[in-house]
Amino acid sequence: MAKKILLVEDEEIMINLLEKKLVGEGYEVSVARDGGEGLQKIKEAKPDLVLLDIIMPKMGGFEVMAELQ
Repeated sequence: MAKKILLVEDEEIMINLLEKKLVGEGYEVSVARDGGEGLQKIKEAKPDLVLLDIIMPKMGGFEVMAELQ
């Protein structure tokens, strides 16, 4: 079974680049485009790894980490 990676990123270029590379390496990748959506997907999907952008509109990466604690 493929490991699940959640990519929390607001820049489309980075999303496309990272998603293509990770899927090509055999990972199951899901994407959240802001911290709020990322937080929801972390709680629902329980990914094996989260790649979390720090500076995003609405809710940044540090705020997401604080919520998870």
